Amino acid sequence: MIKNYIRSTIIVILQILLPITALLILAPLFINTKVINHLQQPVFHPWFIVLHALFYLSLILLWPNLVQRIHKQNPINTEQFKMALKIRWYLLTLFLFIDALMLWKSL
Repeated sequence: MIKNYIRSTIIVILQILLPITALLILAPLFINTKVINHLQQPVFHPWFIVLHALFYLSLILLWPNLVQRIHKQNPINTEQFKMALKIRWYLLTLFLFIDALMLWKSL
């Protein structure tokens, strides 16, 4: 019993600590690279806007199909189905807010 507890504890600790240490080691290396500094130039802002607009358009158009496909695999009641369709607008609002913050930061 104790052996299983110790083994599962070690596994959980490794699952938590390894990604955190990798992030702490690799993040400074990526932050100071020329690629990220190059992508933050104003030349890439139109591409940022165009690609994100395409993402939002696909989110709006494909979300009902995705919800229906999931509904066919795992039947849900009509209230949950309507809520899943409404979530599209919450996601869109959240993504637009984050993009507005990113563009505002770069100005």
